Order: sequence, then C-alpha cells, then structure tokens
Amino acid sequence: MNRSELSELSDKSYDVIVVGAGINGAGAAQQLVADGYRVLIIDKGDYAGGATSKSSRILHCGLRYLAPGKSIWDFVIHPTKFFLACQNARKAMIARSEISLSMKELVRPFRFFFPIYKDGPYLSWQVDSAFKLLNLLGPHDNSLEYQRFSGKNLQKIPFKKWFRDSKQLQSVSVFKDYQFISAERLVVDAIRDSAKMGATVRNYTLMYQPKQLADGWQVTLKDVLTSIEVNVKTKLILNVTGPWGNWVNQTMKSSIPDKVIGLKGAHIVVKLPEEFTECGIMIINRANEPMYFLPWHGMHYIGLNRIPYDGELDEVKATKDETEWLLKEVNYAFPLLNLQRKDILYSYAGIQPVTFDESDPQGSREVVVHDLESDGLSNVLMLTGGPIMTYRHIAKKILKEVSKRCVPTLAKQHPSSGSSEVTKLLRNSRSASVEMNISDEILKKIIIEEQPVYLADILLRRTGIGWDIDQGKSAVPGVATVMAELCGWDEQRKEKEMQLFHQHIKEIYQVQKYRGDSVCD
Repeated sequence: MNRSELSELSDKSYDVIVVGAGINGAGAAQQLVADGYRVLIIDKGDYAGGATSKSSRILHCGLRYLAPGKSIWDFVIHPTKFFLACQNARKAMIARSEISLSMKELVRPFRFFFPIYKDGPYLSWQVDSAFKLLNLLGPHDNSLEYQRFSGKNLQKIPFKKWFRDSKQLQSVSVFKDYQFISAERLVVDAIRDSAKMGATVRNYTLMYQPKQLADGWQVTLKDVLTSIEVNVKTKLILNVTGPWGNWVNQTMKSSIPDKVIGLKGAHIVVKLPEEFTECGIMIINRANEPMYFLPWHGMHYIGLNRIPYDGELDEVKATKDETEWLLKEVNYAFPLLNLQRKDILYSYAGIQPVTFDESDPQGSREVVVHDLESDGLSNVLMLTGGPIMTYRHIAKKILKEVSKRCVPTLAKQHPSSGSSEVTKLLRNSRSASVEMNISDEILKKIIIEEQPVYLADILLRRTGIGWDIDQGKSAVPGVATVMAELCGWDEQRKEKEMQLFHQHIKEIYQVQKYRGDSVCD
C-alpha cells in the first residue's frame, strides 16, 4: 500500500469515496472493494487517528447493552429499548467470537471482575440472568466462563481486600472477555487488504469543495502535507468520519441538521498493586455508568466518563476536572488505594460518536446508515454509531445500502479475515502479552508499506510502542534513525521529528507525573 502521489489521482473516477479511515471506514472500504466497487478511502489525518485509537479497547461480550440505565423498569416501560439491547448484545457476542478466532494476534483474553454490592444498582440474580441471556444470544464456540464468587469463596478474588465496604460486598462475578492489543493495527490491516484488492488508499488527504453532478460528485482532494490539489469524481460519497460527520456533511450543504453527537471519554493510566496484575475490573460508578480498569503494559488504564462534547475535535485531551473525577471514583471503589494526581502516569481522551437523538442528550446506541437525499444530498450516505468490535457487521450493512444506489464495476474478491504479515511479525503469536516484537527489519517494512508520515504514526498507530509506560520516549531515537534512513531526512529534520513527537504526547496524552497543574488547566 505505497502512498501514491496525489497528482496520479487527477481526474480519476470511483464508484465510492470513503471519507474517514477509522475502523468503520476501513471495514467498509475492505467490504466494498471485495464486492467489486472501485474505492478510494481517505482521511485528513492518519489511519485510526481519531476515535478508534482512543477507545477502551475492549472486544466485549455486550454486557453493557443489557444494562437498562437508571432503572430495570426502563426496559419494561420501553420494550423497544430491550429489543435493541438484545440485538446489540447478540452482535457483540458474534463479533467477540469471530475476531478472537480469526485475529488471535490482535486480541487477548483476560478475566473481568464485576463486584455486586447490596447497595448497588444490580442484584446477583440480575447479573446471573444477564449472562444466561448472553449465552442464549451468542454463538457457543467461545465460552464466557462465567462464575460468581460469594461467601468464603470471595477470598479467591486476588484483590478482595481492596474493595470498599466489605460488609456491603455481596459477591463478585468473573467472566472471560477480550482486549484489543492494537485497535489501530486492526484498521491498518483492513486498509492493507483493501489496497491489495485494488482500492486507492491515502492518509493525510482532505476532501473539500464537493460539487454535485447529475450522476454523482466531483470533489477536490488536498494533500495536507504538500497542499497539492486534484479533482476526482465519484458516484457516491460515504461519510464514515465519526465525530467529524456533521462537519463533513455541512461542507456539502451547510443547512444539514446534526446526525451525530460526540461523547467525550477520558482515561487515566496508573500502576496498581501487584494483586491487580492482569486483572480487568468493571464497576458501576456513582453516575450509574460502567467504569473499566484494564491491564496494560504492567499498568491499568481506567475510564471512562461519557460527557456530550462540542469542542475542538482535533485536540481532545483529558482535563484536570475529568482526571480528578476519575480519581475520586477509583478511590471510592478502592479506598485503600488512595490514588493522588502524582500517581497518574499519563491520561488520554477520545470522542465516541453516537447517533443523534432529540430525546436523549447522550444520543442513541443504534447504528444507522443515513441516506442524505432527504436533506438535499443525493448519493451521500453517512454512518452514525458503531463500536469497534462489530465493524464487520457494519461493513455488510453499509454494503447493502451502497448496492441499492450504485452498481459495482469490478470483479468480486475475497476479503481477508486474518491479520497481515506485518502484524504477525509484530506479535509473533504472543497472545498472553500486549508487547510488540520490534526490530529494524519490521520497522522498515512498516515505513515502506504502511504510509507512516510522522513518528507518532509508527509509535502510536503501527506498533503501539507509544502506549508503554514511558509513552515510547526510549524508542524514539532508534525509530527516528530508521525512518530518517528510509525517508531521506537529514539530521535537522530528524531532530525536528523527535521534538514534534515529544510535544505531541505532552499535549495530547498529558505525559507527566501530574505534580503540577499547568498541563491540565
């Protein structure tokens, strides 16, 4: 997937332009080109540089969909919500099975612990019932291995002594779930496969000045790095830009109402006591929302809050108030930890795009493919909603809608459901770990084959080194040397790139010991 010069695309025609190269854009491009469509996929930033890279990275079983919200009666009063919850949970269970079996290099199993309190929102029988329902809804080839510990058996929970109010702790449910080792590589692998099947793929490419034609669209593409511009034509535009979706729509027609809202979610990364090692924990926080503690490079990342967000989308970061709120919730759940701001190794925040719902400020969990013809935009589709794990199901849903409006012009092919050669080299079958197997040879393949432009593209979105305890700072000189050699950088350019990376992680990922407030204010 060499990055072609933008001038080579001048005046070319496509069946579909996919705008947005997160997981759902990448999955859609892969499915569409496999079905015979001439596809161009672009992103104004790097592949997986938006919402996909800032998620909680859980390939989860769908338990959260079965949580009724404020009250169990919410499902009784609104049975359609329960039906949608079951649909979403089934899709999650199917995705959990498919991805964990076909892409073993990119996921790993872990044990999830869920404490049930006498004064909590859910009783033991309700949790037991939820897991029975999940077993009924999902395939039977990958067990949840559900258990619930109570009474004397609570002593088997390794970190039992750290829980709040042991007199109120009724039991602890434990089940097997999966964690994405790299959601970013999931995207890159789908992009690689799309390119292998004939799609044109380009990062750091902006679409603007769209002009509606009788049989489709003409758009201008701009290379963000060189400012070179070309015009191309397409029969259909697919807007899969997640939180940026409203903005993209409004570049085509300013009066289009919002279809998506963004929910901001912040995470903090800390080192927990040894008893927590490799254990995942899910609690219900005092806002009655699920909160996750996920093992990661010997640390845990903890989140998240869900707050409607309408600020700057390109520079989302965890604020001082958000990190302090997370700390308070952690210390409420585990008072003996007594975590302080100085205990935060780093933090990050992302935007979850959800479908706009007039009746709910936090939007709807429904995944919708909008036809914008009713808004005056013929041959434009837009996706709202869509978690990482169900990207394959969503891609098929998008294909169904595209096929109603556009006939494929090429032969059908078979998309890959497995990991790429580079991912297999990086992982080397290390399923129990989140570490990557990095070498100069692998880095060279990534630089030549996967269109990285900046150090952050490699450290954060191709290898995951940048998510380690030091955010990849120790690896920067070595990676920069290899990149300089292949990209023809002189020493001045190399130094500049290293400085840019350090500044990037300082600003966006809040890399510091949180001993002062300047970064977070």
